[in-house]
Amino acid sequence: MLIVIFSFYGIEIVAVTAGEAENPRQAVPRAMRSVVLRLSLFYILSVGLLVAIAPWQKAGISESPFVTVFRSVGIPYAAGIMNFVILTAALSSMNTNLYLTSRMLFSLSRSGFAPQLFGRLSGSGAPRFALFISTIGLAAAALLSIKFPNSVYLYMFGISIFGGIFVWILILLTLIAFRAKRQKEGLPPSSFRMPGYPWLAWAGIAALVAILVDSFFINLAIAWYAGIPWLIVISVIYLLYRKKGVRRAERTPL
Repeated sequence: MLIVIFSFYGIEIVAVTAGEAENPRQAVPRAMRSVVLRLSLFYILSVGLLVAIAPWQKAGISESPFVTVFRSVGIPYAAGIMNFVILTAALSSMNTNLYLTSRMLFSLSRSGFAPQLFGRLSGSGAPRFALFISTIGLAAAALLSIKFPNSVYLYMFGISIFGGIFVWILILLTLIAFRAKRQKEGLPPSSFRMPGYPWLAWAGIAALVAILVDSFFINLAIAWYAGIPWLIVISVIYLLYRKKGVRRAERTPL
């Protein structure tokens, strides 16, 4: 289940693009529905084909199940094709996360929770300094993975597992709190219809907590060993910036 959830990591990036959309009220919900539909469709179809073609007893034993399927249907250079697909996907993911980190740094800066330098825009409207520091972080991660190949990747993977699920839990809790506050103030919860609210939101939180706890018992305890220190560090940074950030946000125009 954890691997399935990991396949959907980053879907929340669609919401980050709201600040650059002409009509985010319509574009973001439509994009979210489209992304969920496409990912679900491709994932279900690919897994269905794997199960239908490759013997499940041999899946994942000595090679990628996709390589096994390609070889079984007579496609030459199956391993090379999969390596190309994986490399392309990795580059696409890197580009997406570079966009995300630079925009998040920009947003945090404008909100007063990061140095003001990251909130500056270039003449073309790009957060140049936030993008630069994000690129440095990417290069540092690559160098560390080369220097410590047997440990750094595992800790980064653990942080991504813990951090991704934790962020999803916070998103659902924020949604519940936001709509409850609007209802308390006598305002409509939001302009978006949410069938099954709030029970589906609470069910999602319960499922994510269960998956996170389960990771500790399926040889992925690294998610906790790396994720808890990460959570403590960013919490301390938040507490240090909170008061100063609120004051700066009141003075900084968006």
